[in-house]
Order: sequence, then structure tokens, then C-alpha cells
Amino acid sequence: MGEPIHLFILSGFLGSGKSTLLKELAENEKATGKKVAVIMNELGEYSVDSEIIGSDMTILELLDGCICCTMKDELEMQLLELYRNEQPDVIFIEATGVAHPVDILDACLSPVLAPYMVVKPLITVVDSKRWVHRAELSPPVQKLLEEQVKYADHVLLNKADTVSPQEIDFLQQTIKEINPTAQQSITTYAKTEITDMEHARKIGDLKDHESLHVVHHLRIQSMTHTFQSEVDRSDFEDWLEKTSSSLFRLKGFLRFTGEKETFLIQLAYGKPFMLPLPINLPMNIVIIGEDLDKEQITEELSELETKEGSQYAPINNL
Repeated sequence: MGEPIHLFILSGFLGSGKSTLLKELAENEKATGKKVAVIMNELGEYSVDSEIIGSDMTILELLDGCICCTMKDELEMQLLELYRNEQPDVIFIEATGVAHPVDILDACLSPVLAPYMVVKPLITVVDSKRWVHRAELSPPVQKLLEEQVKYADHVLLNKADTVSPQEIDFLQQTIKEINPTAQQSITTYAKTEITDMEHARKIGDLKDHESLHVVHHLRIQSMTHTFQSEVDRSDFEDWLEKTSSSLFRLKGFLRFTGEKETFLIQLAYGKPFMLPLPINLPMNIVIIGEDLDKEQITEELSELETKEGSQYAPINNL
């Protein structure tokens, strides 16, 4: 396996301009010689947006459902198909307008494929006018708009030409209050330099680490741990109980000492679930959270393989 696949997730409410942004970013990546693949998710039975993107790249469509709930398994199959058959350099995933960022990331990170993919900053597109007038929307929709902004790494204030300069100032301040660490771009027709910023990040970081630290720091973080040997079930359950309240999601495959089956492990909303499977799978565990102390988590999970029955302290800074 060569370089890992870069995975971009595009979030944002209905009609905010995600497809226009997707076309822009995909064209920029292709211009640098990268092989691009796109997964588009629509709630309906037909995708209009795929016609906008064009036919000169691999496009897979997930229709009549949402990847963050009803179509998680299908998304995993599509990612596996892309990995096996296409070997793209970059995958763009455009979620439905009603998808929650945490659930999107959870759906994208298959324990089988996570070691071969790098999740890039999550991008949320905001319809500036809709946001300014969001009080007219129902409370659940207002909450979703805020959640899509809260967990973004980069927020595009799109359709800036539909609001006044004063409203843009108000919008920027409001977004900053919800998500102080996210970068913001003011755009029209989703014209942006995000791809350029992404490529320049490694170079710039050598010169000015502190100012670019927040760019490196993803709002929602993920990590993958690969177990080299079986672990004691009670030790793992003890670790999971101590850390479950601090994680958004955990999923993967694990084998326990003295048990023949490989177990599917899942954790969502603090509730663990284990299911024995009749086949052996790579023992990869994917963890999703905020401000993950990855070194400490790795150390604790590695200790589970020592069979010494060590005590594990709760993870800090989660």
C-alpha cells in the first residue's frame, strides 16, 4: 500500500452549495494529477447533482436514504469497492443536507479501511441568507444547522452576495461563538482556496507552528488502533466502561482470549454492543471523539495485550 487515500467530507444544509463546492474541489485535485472519486448521498431516488459534477471521474451514488443512519453499511461497501477497484488518491463524500457531522464521520470510517485512509478537515457550507434568517425555521432544523457548524473544521459562508456586509459581520461572529476554532471563508458560488490551503499546510507549519496549530487540530478527531493479539474480555470491557462517556463512537473487530469468534464491537451514545461473527477480520478499532489524547489511548489499548491485568485510569482531555 502506498500513500493513504485522502477523505474529504462535505457537510451543510439543503441548498447551501455543497455540490458546487464539490465540483470546484474535485477539479482542483484533478488539475494536480490526482485520481478523484466521489460519493454522493441523496435522500431521494434520483440524483440531480451528479449531473453537475460530470462524468470524467468515478462517481458512486447512495440514493433514497442518509449515510449517517440508514445507509452506513452501503457506504462501507462503496468505500471498499473504490479501494479495491479504483485506488483513488482522493475521495470526496457529499452528505445529505440533513446529516449530522459526527454521524457522517462515523459512517465513513470502516474498521477494515480506516488504516488506509486519512480524514481531512470536515467542511461545512452555510447558506448565508438562510442562516441570517434561521429563526424562521423549526427548532430541530435550527439545531441541525448549528451542529453542522459546531463540528466543522472549515466553514464556508456561501452565497455572500445575498446578504449585506453588516449581516456577514454578524454571521462571522455568530459562527465563531459556536465554533471558535473553525476557519471561515466568505464565498460566492463556493469559489474557495481550501484545496490550496490544504496543500500549503505542511510547508507553512514549519515556519509558523503556533498560528497554524488550529488548522491541524480537527474538531472531530478519529484514530485507528490495530491489536496484534487477543485481549482479555473483562479487561477490555473495564476499559470501555471507563472511557465510553468520553467518546462519540467506537467500532471495530476484536478477538478475546479463549473465545473462537471475532467480535464486532460498537459504541454509540455511551452504549456498547458486541456481536460474535463467524469469520476472522483484522482487529482494527476505530475511535471517534473530540480532543482525543491519542498517545494515551494507544498506550492503554496496547497494555490490554500484555495479559498483566493492569488498572487503567480514565482518559483525560476528552
